Amino acid sequence: TDFSGKSYFAPAPPLEALRTVISMAMTSFGKHRPVYDPNSAKRVQLSFIDVKRAYFNAKVDRDAEPCFVELPAEDPDSGQKCAELLRHMYGTRPAADGWQEEYSTALVRMGFRQGLASPNVFRHESKGISCSVHGDDFTSSGPADALDWFEDSVAAEYEISIGPRLGPGPHDAKQARALNRVITWYDDRIEYEADPRQAERLMGECGLTGAKPMGTPGVKVNYQEHQADSPLEKSLHTPFRGSAARSNYLSADRIDCRYACKEICRSMSSPTGQSWKALKRLGRYLCGAPRLVYTYRRQEVDAIDVYVDTDWAGCVKTRKSTSGGAVMMGRHTIKHWSSTPSVSLSSGEAEFYGVVRGAGQGLGYQSLLKDLGLTVPLRVWTDSSAALGICSRQGLGKLRHIDTHTLWVQQAVRSKRIELKKVLGEENPADLLTKHSLSKERVEKLIALYDCQFKGGRAETAPMTRSGESSKKTIAQADASARGIQRVEEQAGTDAGHDPVSYPVGDGDGQENHQPRMPHNEMDRVQLDLQCPSLEAVDELDLQDLTRLEDEQLYAAGMNVVQEILREMSQ
Repeated sequence: TDFSGKSYFAPAPPLEALRTVISMAMTSFGKHRPVYDPNSAKRVQLSFIDVKRAYFNAKVDRDAEPCFVELPAEDPDSGQKCAELLRHMYGTRPAADGWQEEYSTALVRMGFRQGLASPNVFRHESKGISCSVHGDDFTSSGPADALDWFEDSVAAEYEISIGPRLGPGPHDAKQARALNRVITWYDDRIEYEADPRQAERLMGECGLTGAKPMGTPGVKVNYQEHQADSPLEKSLHTPFRGSAARSNYLSADRIDCRYACKEICRSMSSPTGQSWKALKRLGRYLCGAPRLVYTYRRQEVDAIDVYVDTDWAGCVKTRKSTSGGAVMMGRHTIKHWSSTPSVSLSSGEAEFYGVVRGAGQGLGYQSLLKDLGLTVPLRVWTDSSAALGICSRQGLGKLRHIDTHTLWVQQAVRSKRIELKKVLGEENPADLLTKHSLSKERVEKLIALYDCQFKGGRAETAPMTRSGESSKKTIAQADASARGIQRVEEQAGTDAGHDPVSYPVGDGDGQENHQPRMPHNEMDRVQLDLQCPSLEAVDELDLQDLTRLEDEQLYAAGMNVVQEILREMSQ
């Protein structure tokens, strides 16, 4: 533990920064108009740069406390002298922050403007380049000639390797990798998918490679199953946590598994038999759907849309609610989340907190876009009339138990920083992120709304999973040792509560009879405002007007009706 009080923080960009750079290559908004002519020097492209030995390029601050290292054995002074670092070295605590300062200074010197919300994103307004930097990886979108200049400028500063340049031109590359995510360029779209090794390793760790698949990533545990649940054997805790952590990493790029992975990770501190069964079911689901592709089509947008949903008291163990949502840039899925906050005393309170979370995520993404030169309005969609009512007024009202620090959303609605709209509960696409879907068909309908699709096979440039012996014990091996059996996956289908090959076609609530939808992708702005009017905050009541009510004809007519009713009652 470091008690020195020194800060070694180095910012890292959120994953949505990478997706936004990709999305901008396919999105038109305002003055941002990508060129898709395959023969134009201004055609839009994606550039990938990797800086070699990045940390050694950053000089140590002269005023900083010196750092000394042991000389290598081949040095004649080894064992007698040590060396003072003049440049940052891998493994030292200030190295990441030093490198961040180094490349930020270099990019600003080239004419880029550094982001305020995310200091790892940069925008060159005159060149039209948007750039996200993650460690030593630079991912950029912009005109082809501007990216030529950018790559030459970075090469003049550092030793780099340049990845394939994706674009619409006949000689442009069509597939590349960024942060091990596979990015593929087509004539009318870009496809983005997760590192396939994570799903493959997770299936292998659970002993389910080649197993019979399941149709959904999870099922809800009922009260009887929860009561019969028991702690997982202690020898299985560490391998379970490793596999659960892998599922959590994978869920950032798998919107279909986000909720199921969240539920599994809730048991990491105290794993149980039910959590192990849930992990095995997820592994079986991935056997049938190992590859999910996000599609970013050419589009023109007018706003950021955030869909939120809440499952009030959905956890049978703690009665905590689940809040989930997704940030959309037109048809492009930029970010999604599923979390379990504290206990809410009413469904209205839970839904209100869900709107607050979604509004916060939307405003954060709005700031990220502003760093990249786009000022885009924000719409938040919810299926809760109670949450809309709370957001439309000022103060707590009768809901005294609501945290006052969440009331900022009321002012944001009143000042029109946020546009609140209603979506029907059975049509809310955020339903995917707050509860288990009870059929394969519903999962497919929901992910189609996010413009995602399942694919078979493997991308050509996808990284390969390493094979060989490992000293790490997997959850399947540990479970087999504990039970004295060779295969544990044989019980996965019945343990999970459903036969592996049977998919229920209804959910008991009539959801299968309704088609989930995203209204902002079905209508233009005029139709959207007519069919889904925005919430209008109530103006404060002018008390001086109450003294003049007697002069109002409508008020007088109403009072006459009241007096007539009173006379009839007295007779």
